Amino acid sequence: MKKNIKKISIAIVIILLILFSIQKTKQYFESKKYLHVPPTQGELTEAVYGLGKVKSNQRYEVKVAVITTIRKLFVHEGDLVQKGQKLLMLDNDVVLTSPFLGTVTLLGINEGETAVPQSVLMKIENLSDRYIELSLEQEGALRIQKNQTAKVSFEALRGTVLTGSVTAIFPRGDEFIVNVGIEDLNKNILPGMTADVSIEIGKIKGTLVPVKALRNGLLSIIRDGKVQKIKVDVGLVDGLSAEIKNGDLQSTDEVLVPKE
Repeated sequence: MKKNIKKISIAIVIILLILFSIQKTKQYFESKKYLHVPPTQGELTEAVYGLGKVKSNQRYEVKVAVITTIRKLFVHEGDLVQKGQKLLMLDNDVVLTSPFLGTVTLLGINEGETAVPQSVLMKIENLSDRYIELSLEQEGALRIQKNQTAKVSFEALRGTVLTGSVTAIFPRGDEFIVNVGIEDLNKNILPGMTADVSIEIGKIKGTLVPVKALRNGLLSIIRDGKVQKIKVDVGLVDGLSAEIKNGDLQSTDEVLVPKE
């Protein structure tokens, strides 16, 4: 009987040693795959996001009120025209001129053709005086005010983030339009190009963890030397960090963040 008890005790000790070894091995490999990052107290920028389009502040469209024939064209598409420069001549010898320095971005008719009322014959735009326009949902538009800081990025200009500010917000039909002005906009950025826009509406202080550590509302952590998963409520996210609003996350925990 005593021999059996001794054998059982030895077996239990061996099993415990094996389990302890497995746990340590698991933690070793976890440490190789993950960074150990403590939760931090910090500040996140709250923003409203939208897709914007570049537009010109100065635009001029040439139209006629009655049916007429185009007797002569003085410019071509892509031409840079000076203020007062001749654009075209109608069949009643009326000559139309450019109201400002700009570029011919549309020429919708040829010499000798007949122009019909309200059709756009020509468009002039000042390509050096531009802004970003975006349309927002009601929820986002309610939080926008003039002079708020805006960050603008173009896909083709990776790594470059431009800073501007909100110059106007107004309704257009069922849309809510926001205009963003940017100083010293690159001359190669032309009307019609699109950009990602984030408008900063406030800052939030709280407990932060890396976004990459989150998996379906769960965080993997090391607490008291053991790896475990805890459920958390996520607040604001800025792309790199996430705010933890509620959950069993302690300041002494180590958050496991997958390595690149």
